[in-house]
Amino acid sequence: MAGLIINGERVDLHGVKLTTWKDDPLRAPHITKGAVRLAAKVKSIMLHTSSGKLATVKPGARASTLDESLALYQARSTRPASWHLTIGTDGEVIQQADLATWMAWHAEMANGWTVGIELVQHADDPSLYEVQLAAMVEVVRAACNAMGIPKRVMVGENGDPIVAPVKSLTLKKYGGREQVFNGVLGHSHVVPTTVRGPGDPGPEPFRALLRAGFEAVPSP
Repeated sequence: MAGLIINGERVDLHGVKLTTWKDDPLRAPHITKGAVRLAAKVKSIMLHTSSGKLATVKPGARASTLDESLALYQARSTRPASWHLTIGTDGEVIQQADLATWMAWHAEMANGWTVGIELVQHADDPSLYEVQLAAMVEVVRAACNAMGIPKRVMVGENGDPIVAPVKSLTLKKYGGREQVFNGVLGHSHVVPTTVRGPGDPGPEPFRALLRAGFEAVPSP
């Protein structure tokens, strides 16, 4: 099974079905929106959900081709938006750019130091699925190991993942300080709730990472 492409090298994934632009450019066309960057600039993984809605987790998987549809959309649309990886509700992963050397357009000024991962949500039911989150954990773990990103997520005093904007990380255009977080964060941490709500990506992806052994840290 082909691995993730990170800084021009293949990185093994375990138990995850992955398609990259080099394996199947029709199903996973390379994104052209973005720019080349130095691998050393990557400090974080940023998680998104495709609908931005707060979601519960359902057992198993949901068969779907929506991941392919979103992959084709971001490659063909004129909208200035792109991301590196799409993870479907069936647990399949599509990669459309090198995680280290390509800057995608998914989080404004945070684009330069983040890898963008999109978790598929369906219009009729925004739920995430166990198989989908398991694939996400494996992908994030492999990417963190390959790029030296600390395996940690932000939690509040009660130990629950933070999903609200974090002032120190929020973009300057929204009144924040636009600092860099070394670890795994969400789109909702860097923009106001009027831009993307707490369901982008919501607490469940972070809970899955914590269960997998990622470190819980306070917000900076």
